[in-house]
Amino acid sequence: MTFLRRLLGFSGSRHGKNSRSFTGDGSAQPKRFIVMGKGGTGKTTISSALARALSSKGKDVLAVSLDPAHNLGDVLGCSLGSEPKKIDDHLAAFELDLDEQVQRFVEEKLRQMRPLYGNLQIFNADKILDALKQSPGMEEFAILEAIGEISAFAEKCNAVVLDTPPTGMTVRVLSLPDITLLWVAELVKLRSKILDRRAYIQNIERTDLETDPGDDIVMAELRRYKIEIEATRSFLLGEGSFIFLVLQADKLSVSETERTIRKLDSNGYRIGACFINRASKGEGRAFLYDSCGLSNLMELYDEIPWIELPDLGSDISDPQSLLDLGDVICGFLDAGDAR
Repeated sequence: MTFLRRLLGFSGSRHGKNSRSFTGDGSAQPKRFIVMGKGGTGKTTISSALARALSSKGKDVLAVSLDPAHNLGDVLGCSLGSEPKKIDDHLAAFELDLDEQVQRFVEEKLRQMRPLYGNLQIFNADKILDALKQSPGMEEFAILEAIGEISAFAEKCNAVVLDTPPTGMTVRVLSLPDITLLWVAELVKLRSKILDRRAYIQNIERTDLETDPGDDIVMAELRRYKIEIEATRSFLLGEGSFIFLVLQADKLSVSETERTIRKLDSNGYRIGACFINRASKGEGRAFLYDSCGLSNLMELYDEIPWIELPDLGSDISDPQSLLDLGDVICGFLDAGDAR
């Protein structure tokens, strides 16, 4: 994703330090906001509103849609493509082309494999490419690769807002760094055994096989990839990264949110806040929350801030309405108020 080098003058000058945990600039890395939720809950609207509000405060923000069904540009009120586009002085945004990213990901992996395994004489590369593109998990790995590339340029920004794919895919993407690091560790062990066997054969036959791990190109590639995945994991899971779950007060949304919290918790991810979008007010609120299971969920995970957002109408895609909603969100986050 070399186009991220061209952030269209999006310089990322730093503004004053702030001790607040969510929207301040207290860490060396930019703040990363990973916005997740069931389709139709308002995830993209909240992503856009948060990006608008942060940029209005003079913070340089990059908003990215990783969802194949892109709506970020629609909500921000402009046409977006796969290269960053300036929305205002402090906000740039783009929508990841997943098909293009998968193609680029597979081609890059094949390019890396050829010098490592040249003795295998990889034929019919086009057929291999087509097969790999259709393989299970390829979209998730391509998204993870895109996140890694975004993180490499994140120092240009004060904040990065990721509008994510459907919850199931996003959970799989977030679990990939740990799974990949386990695989890499096992492959390093296997490669070490191969080099040991080579050294044994070389001592017997005086062959010219490479046996030094420091000079072995396969081992070097494994170590390089380990560093790359660790950096991506830090971007997603490290200090200054927050996962926001968006839901509404209905049974399907509440059930999916509960499953998501459990899965993320098992992978070491903490939830920064849960946003109850278009929250009910008045006398019917308690009955609605009880009937859909939301009251129980809020009680079960009472350590998570549960932030109730007002219903600002069906169309809040104009800049001022988004800014109003974003200010409400930032106000809750800065106050640390759970309700």
